[in-house]
Amino acid sequence: MKTMLSKIFGPNWRSSSSGITTVVAVCTAIAIHSDPSLVTFLPDQAETYIVGMSKLIAVVSGIIFALTVKDANVTGGTIASTTEAQERIHPHGDNI
Repeated sequence: MKTMLSKIFGPNWRSSSSGITTVVAVCTAIAIHSDPSLVTFLPDQAETYIVGMSKLIAVVSGIIFALTVKDANVTGGTIASTTEAQERIHPHGDNI
């Protein structure tokens, strides 16, 4: 999973994926709260459940985003984001 996320979002995959998750969860909660007709086809308790889960996911992913947005693995840290930076960190390759 880590490899797939790294290929999709690049070296900053932790902050990118948690940031996108936060935005989607917040937008979902706001949309359903603003227009309950979006979930009229679901049972009555489903709206409350979905909004509650969206808020929980938004808070948790927001915390994860805050913790990873500028950690040691972000560009400038321990993981190179370009080939040039990789050369500076490991001038003789990874095999040494």
